[in-house]
Amino acid sequence: MLLDLTAEDKYYYWLMTSIGLDEELVGYIRDCVESDEEVSELILELYNEIQNRNALKRILYLSHIESTEINKDSVETRIVNYFYSNLLNQTLTLNQIGDYLSMLYSLEPEWSDFEWISENYSLARDGVFSFKQADNRLRQFLKENASINVE
Repeated sequence: MLLDLTAEDKYYYWLMTSIGLDEELVGYIRDCVESDEEVSELILELYNEIQNRNALKRILYLSHIESTEINKDSVETRIVNYFYSNLLNQTLTLNQIGDYLSMLYSLEPEWSDFEWISENYSLARDGVFSFKQADNRLRQFLKENASINVE
């Protein structure tokens, strides 16, 4: 089996790397290279640049723009799952997640929910409502839209 990235993987990792979150990608690349399986040229190219975030972004960008069809809904769900999981594991705060979603919206304007979340924090900064309300709205958004099971 050849280890490679799907069109959705390329787009997801490009988005995440673009906002400074490349640890998941780096882990995946290392796992691929260290496995006994054959890896694609793309994985090898990424591995050769694993220490250079800008090179990773460039490689992923060039590879994902060649994809004719990307299921952006599945990428959006994957992003929501990532942030919800990190919220539950307490590795990211709600404020950090709000900032990341705002950055993602600037890269993918189709995801208006991400704009709505960042707007909540802007309104809280302007005193329209509290940061606690913005946090609660973000927490609820992640919980309602995540597809991971939480017991």
